[in-house]
Amino acid sequence: MRDTIDFGIDLGTTNSAIAVAENDTVAVIKNNDGWDITPSALWIPKADQIKVGRPARDRAWKDPDNSAVEFKLEMGLADARKRFAKSGLELTPQQMSAEVLKSLRADAAHYCGTPPDAAVITVPAAFTLNQNKATTDAARLAGLTAACPLVQEPTAAAFAYGFHDSDDQAYWMVFDFGGGTFDAAVVSKHDGELRVLTHAGDSYLGGKLIDWALVERVLAPAAARELGFRDFQRDNPRWEWNFAMLKGAAEEAKIQLSRLDRVELDIDLVDESGATRTVEQVLTRGELDAIAEPFYVRAINLCRSALKDAALGPADIDRLLLVGGITLAPGLRERLADPRHGLGIELDIRLDPTTVVARGAAIFASTLRRPHTVAADAEGYVVELAYEPSVTTTTPTIAGRVRGPAEDWSGYAVTLSNPEGRPPFDSGRILLNSAGAFAAEVAIDQGRTSRFTVELLDGTGAPHPVVPGTLSITHRDLEFGGVRLAHSLGIRLADGTYSPMVRKGATLPATVREVYQTSITLRRTDPDAAVNIPVLQGERTRGERNRKVGMLEIRPRDLTIDLPAGSEVEVTFEVDASSLVTVVADVPLVQTQFEAMINLADVKTPSVEQLGEMLSDVEQRLSSLQRSVAFDGSGPAARRLAEMDKEDLLVTAREQVAAAKVDAGAAATAEERLRNMHADLDEIEAAAQIPALTQELEGLLDEAAELIRRLGDPSDQQELSELRARVRDAIQAQDAAAMRGLIDRAYALTIAVERRSADWPVKMFAALQEVVQADVLVREGKRAIADGNMPALEAVNQRMLRLLPTDDREKIESGGLNRR
Repeated sequence: MRDTIDFGIDLGTTNSAIAVAENDTVAVIKNNDGWDITPSALWIPKADQIKVGRPARDRAWKDPDNSAVEFKLEMGLADARKRFAKSGLELTPQQMSAEVLKSLRADAAHYCGTPPDAAVITVPAAFTLNQNKATTDAARLAGLTAACPLVQEPTAAAFAYGFHDSDDQAYWMVFDFGGGTFDAAVVSKHDGELRVLTHAGDSYLGGKLIDWALVERVLAPAAARELGFRDFQRDNPRWEWNFAMLKGAAEEAKIQLSRLDRVELDIDLVDESGATRTVEQVLTRGELDAIAEPFYVRAINLCRSALKDAALGPADIDRLLLVGGITLAPGLRERLADPRHGLGIELDIRLDPTTVVARGAAIFASTLRRPHTVAADAEGYVVELAYEPSVTTTTPTIAGRVRGPAEDWSGYAVTLSNPEGRPPFDSGRILLNSAGAFAAEVAIDQGRTSRFTVELLDGTGAPHPVVPGTLSITHRDLEFGGVRLAHSLGIRLADGTYSPMVRKGATLPATVREVYQTSITLRRTDPDAAVNIPVLQGERTRGERNRKVGMLEIRPRDLTIDLPAGSEVEVTFEVDASSLVTVVADVPLVQTQFEAMINLADVKTPSVEQLGEMLSDVEQRLSSLQRSVAFDGSGPAARRLAEMDKEDLLVTAREQVAAAKVDAGAAATAEERLRNMHADLDEIEAAAQIPALTQELEGLLDEAAELIRRLGDPSDQQELSELRARVRDAIQAQDAAAMRGLIDRAYALTIAVERRSADWPVKMFAALQEVVQADVLVREGKRAIADGNMPALEAVNQRMLRLLPTDDREKIESGGLNRR
């Protein structure tokens, strides 16, 4: 039985692969067709016959009613289903993914003799919690009953390159452009440790979008013109078969154009009379590059974002590691190598981009101990071992504790031996303590896997069988720095802002605790009151722009006493190595804990109507911003709008919204695009306000300086100097939120100084007259001014202030917490 997991699976959108680490090498396991990759496709011609891989892919475009492809993009959507017409079967994306995993397990069984019950499975770094959970569900459905840790695809690719690379000190960037997703990762290799510093990615940016763009912008219009089709749209069910054929042709053309300058396509379509007609279309590499350019631009911008997060630039990166089938495109490679329009980083293409992720997953799997659940019977002995299966030292420590029928462990010992070692190793007798525990340093071979036999000896020296009886430790020159969290996790506060707790890039597993305060009073007599704390995933400062993954709820019925506003709530996030999360809120005042409902099984496909509304909102906001930015010439805002235009985000969003009627994956893509566009427009709106905010700040600082000259003291002057420094930093950083906060602070300083002037009550009275309708008080105030009676005027001002309407908005919106 294996001591480590050893198997790595790349469960891809278009293709999947499985690899195994053994005998100090990594092998990609071929399928029955002799291929390293298995198409992630299903064809079910009858209920008792499920075809996976090449035969399914070959049928996918000709028999769409009984085939399924690219279902990875629908993972985690509770209502996503594919009905296979002839069989009557209806499968979820998880069930379809499980069939692909079963096929890979069968290939491994043929290669190794038995099917693995554990594997490391890769997921895009940009996958959300519900998508990760769906992947673990698919593994369980496929019969992978033991541990199946998840690791991000770019991290796995970095492991594969690190395993084959001799560089001692380097920075790499992984550029992983697959069939359905894109990931970028910045990797550091220093002092024998390989670490992923930061991720950036898009779960819905992949070759599928390029295929559909070719269909909708080139092939479909040409076919409609040639054959006279009416209403020839992807969302028209009448033309489903034709669009499946066009999609297949686009995918095949894209692959061929990686090697050829032009391809001639012969596409069989069905016309309005039901007759089959062939459409001939010539497609050049230049046309493909023009269609793909916005998708390339977005991928490159995500790389620049990852570099910025890591505080690095392209010049700091030694090599760009290419991963995913799209990176075979010459046009993309040329653009990436271009320092102006791409990244200008040396390309590394030593490893097969279609299998490198599976290889890296297997390498990572070989560093993880396989869980053993062995129970000792009445006569047997079990040893619970503690050791690292992959180390960078040649003298690791092995510890353990023996359990079994012996009542007294005095005189018992264990031996650890490796007769195949170079030289052979034998620990001799290692005496157990009274609890049956031991620890010993052993010697292992450099650069190899050393396999030890464990033997238990009693006080007389007689051997006894012990389970497990073997263990293995592999020496490597490189240590893997662990898995990183791809998206920040936190809560939404009462004011609608997002408070991230476990930050993007944190090494997993991770536990974080923070203390907040309740914003409302919870009385046990009010059954409808509640503190609702949304659990969010994302990076945006506005809570609503992030993805809600759960809810913490504190209700009066769960309390023993009333909970006053301002009560402390300690929130704890625990995230395991596969990015699965638990959230608990502890209220010390009532000594009660509340666990968040993380309902990842209820994320549904957005409706076409919802997407239409989101699209309309985005179009209106974008149009308004384009007009305002053109009017005031805001530099940062104009540049951001230009970037959005280059990435063709709105065009892609419109196409995906239209396709959402017939494609759940397109609906999920559209929702993600539109949510991100709304968040981008938030930031652009903030950038557009920067000139006005700068002008307002400078005016307030000048006003404060004049007041302080007349009325201030040295402490006021010091505060003004600090404020000016902060203002300079905020303007340089183009930070609109910080600038608005500094405006409030500058205004508060001005008011604090101005209050010392003799005519302050008069100024206050003048301002109150405009908002308070109280003739009697106005007359009293005027009389106090005429008499020069400032105390009387102050009293009038206080009475007028009390007449102002109470602002109930925060009370109404306060369903969560405030920062402590």
